Amino acid sequence: MNDEALISLSNRMKSDLFIGFVGSCRSGKSSLINSFFKLLILPNIEDEFLKHKILDELPQTAEGKQIMTVEPKFIPSTSIELNVNNTLMNLRFVDCVGEIIASAEGYGTEEEPRLVKTPWYNEAIPFKEAASIGTEKVIYNHSNLGIYVTSDGSFTEFSRTEYQQIEEKLIPKLKEMNKPFVIVLNTKDPKDPKAIALAKDLETKYETNVVCLSALTMSVEDANLILSKALEEFPISDLEISLPDYIDAIGEDIPLKHDIMCAIKEVEMKYKKVKDISNICKELKNTNQFSDVKLELLEASTGKASILLDLDDSKYKEIVDMLLGKCSESRKDFISYLYQSKKANEVYEEVNQAILEAKQTGYGVSVPRIEDMRLLPPEVVKKNGMYGVKLSAKASCIHMIAVDLESSFTPIIGSFDQSKMLMDSLNEGENEEEVWNKEFFGKKLSDIVNDSMKSKIHGLPDKSKDKIKNVLDKIMNSNHNNLIAIIL
Repeated sequence: MNDEALISLSNRMKSDLFIGFVGSCRSGKSSLINSFFKLLILPNIEDEFLKHKILDELPQTAEGKQIMTVEPKFIPSTSIELNVNNTLMNLRFVDCVGEIIASAEGYGTEEEPRLVKTPWYNEAIPFKEAASIGTEKVIYNHSNLGIYVTSDGSFTEFSRTEYQQIEEKLIPKLKEMNKPFVIVLNTKDPKDPKAIALAKDLETKYETNVVCLSALTMSVEDANLILSKALEEFPISDLEISLPDYIDAIGEDIPLKHDIMCAIKEVEMKYKKVKDISNICKELKNTNQFSDVKLELLEASTGKASILLDLDDSKYKEIVDMLLGKCSESRKDFISYLYQSKKANEVYEEVNQAILEAKQTGYGVSVPRIEDMRLLPPEVVKKNGMYGVKLSAKASCIHMIAVDLESSFTPIIGSFDQSKMLMDSLNEGENEEEVWNKEFFGKKLSDIVNDSMKSKIHGLPDKSKDKIKNVLDKIMNSNHNNLIAIIL
């Protein structure tokens, strides 16, 4: 017997296989539980006493309008440890009191309601109340997987409309509980085109997997199909989407990388379940960003998936052209850019630490490299009556100072009220970029402020620059904490 689906589901639920069967009354929940145990569970139990005990505890089934399940029932009464192909799992099913169909029999009347015992109250409660709270209690408190059972009305004395009314009431509640569940459409003939069409309609309407079968005549394959479809309703636990390595080397300031990451984030936000992996692949393919979308791994038992995305050569060239700042027509253009980048990187490596420190603390110094140092001629020196040789080296170290430069612009536009209106318009409802782009006297504010700052920077006298350099020379080469006054 193929127990792969049972084992995978157990692994996904960390060996605790607690399944709740919910839905309307007279839909075939009890029959489905009976078939499940006889097809999948009992063949994996070697203890004959336990087998007979479970058989005695299986829910009763019958035809007609009479309600059979009159109270929630745990099957077995206590969870059992099941060994399936050396995989241990704790297993228990819960048969819920079905939601009442008005034309059903056996739940009493409004004047004399039938009272039933439930695991949640010490006293008996009206049948309708037990049925109403049963779905939430069974799924939320006693199960980690739900199976909603409904019918097309082909084997009962109830109409399809009566089952539909219960579906529209309970299935939205199940979705709100945010626990995985699958829908079983119980029908007399699973091959009937009408039943198959109804299953597809339900799947579309509730965005949940639907399995069409007959609970009385179902096969092992049908039982495994329910479990497999249930696995697909679990959330994706780990989705790895791999891109070509050269995409990882650039930032999202490159438009192509930005578009790719937006497309990936969009599908990740839209699709959350294992069954949606195929839709993720399809939507990524439809973006026309990728030359190939390949599903490399899908483990339903863990919820892990891996998708490999590939780009054609035109995308690679687009990135190169973007980095070059122009269209790369030849190898010469490409090599020239690499050479210039190499030179620029050498300078950056020399000063990048100083720049970072200046941004963080206001002051940074680049440490000279060995190749930047110049060895001075050795000289004999006398110290404390003894002689030695002084070895000296000299190197330029670049100092970075972050100076807070201020610039202001004061447009004279008229009266106080007019100025107040302008100030209010700048403060209310506009972001900083919009303010920068505002025009005053035919010129953007950003250009006005920038020109003012440039003027201040270029206006610093050369003598002042020399004095600042001389001061730093003295500070760096002095072994004492000197007080230095700078007069400009």
